[in-house]
Amino acid sequence: MGLQGPKTAKWFERGKSALVDGVSSNYRYWGDDDTLVIDRGDGAHVYDMDGNRYIDYQLGFGPIILGHGDAAVAAAVAEAAADGVTFAMTTAREIEAAEAFCDAVPWVEGLRFTNTGTEATMHAIRLARAHTGRELIVKFEGAYHGAHDYVLFSVSGAPVDSLGSRRSPVPLQDSSGIPEAIRSLIRVVPFNDLEAMEQLFRREGHLIAAMIVEPMLGNFMGVMPEDGYLEGLRRICDEHGSVLIFDEVKTGFRMGLGGASEAFGVVPDLGTFAKSMGNGFPVAAIAGRNEIIQDWAAGGVLQAGTYSGNGIGVAAAKATIDILATGEPYAAIEKTGTTLMSGIEGILAEEGVPGHIVGHWSMFGISFSEEAPRQYRDYANVDEDLYGRVILGMIGRGVLPVDDSSEPWFISAAHSAEDVALTLEAFGDSLQDAKK
Repeated sequence: MGLQGPKTAKWFERGKSALVDGVSSNYRYWGDDDTLVIDRGDGAHVYDMDGNRYIDYQLGFGPIILGHGDAAVAAAVAEAAADGVTFAMTTAREIEAAEAFCDAVPWVEGLRFTNTGTEATMHAIRLARAHTGRELIVKFEGAYHGAHDYVLFSVSGAPVDSLGSRRSPVPLQDSSGIPEAIRSLIRVVPFNDLEAMEQLFRREGHLIAAMIVEPMLGNFMGVMPEDGYLEGLRRICDEHGSVLIFDEVKTGFRMGLGGASEAFGVVPDLGTFAKSMGNGFPVAAIAGRNEIIQDWAAGGVLQAGTYSGNGIGVAAAKATIDILATGEPYAAIEKTGTTLMSGIEGILAEEGVPGHIVGHWSMFGISFSEEAPRQYRDYANVDEDLYGRVILGMIGRGVLPVDDSSEPWFISAAHSAEDVALTLEAFGDSLQDAKK
């Protein structure tokens, strides 16, 4: 018996008649019996078509930082929608949102809005190539930077035994339909391995346009950078004239108002932002230092999009940033996140199960392993099967993390102490059942 109740199952079958597999993203399909259809969200909770309530730690894969249906954001969006949404010109709301962004992330000297994280990383990579006159891009094993061809290599979920030698990693293509020629433009390196990065740049630094990095691995449990690692990446890019891109689609406005740059004290050349910036509404940005970002103004480098800076997206961004700037949401998220992390660690110890909590209080992962993972290759040592059984048990008890062991849990300002208590109870009971 799957996760679907009778009404949810009926809606899913109806969805399959019009949507491929009943979904609009491969990552949302959990199988014909387990793919949920959501009716609504409210604060930290979502409800399926049968009225079952779940404490939500998916949060739309990260965007919902204030909680589902936040009243202030919804009101700003409704007002914007009534005034017309898309124009072939800049709007006052767009300018106000950009000003709020720059105030929140002080290293940023200029930006442009777009709609999704995929668009943002695509434009950032093009800008870096244009600025340097080079073509090679470096990314990290286990990192996901969107669904465009230039970055769909060695992402989270790739078989570890297919990644090649640590000294000479293989860019493993994640999808059919990507031209083979693109592989020659990509280099991959294990995370938290500065020596491997230095070796690569000694060989090919004069050809490398940019290094794109999630400051913490947002698609692999939230693995954190080791002390000095990001500083080392900054140094290497400076030495070789390459552009350092922080992909903050997940960390931006989630780790804190200034994102990962503020949290780790390292400033990139370009940054890509989305998700938490709009509390679930489709809005993203490519931001950076004027030396690079102003190449758009100089001409010859295309950035465009009919819906870029649309009224709904920028209204959501301005309202969300204004609320986050009070500091109150972060205080709530930190309290909830640290309580959950320590509580889960305590249950693991009590049950005698080897495991580690990795990440940040706003997004963290659970690794059933003897050693804490520090890079994607360590995934080979993680008990994915145990994780899946535990999460399935939790979902049956009304708690909804992503069932993929590589995907972090996300915390919102709407999660309550009661939610935490119920979550820890469900985790403990599910772990006991999974051990049997």
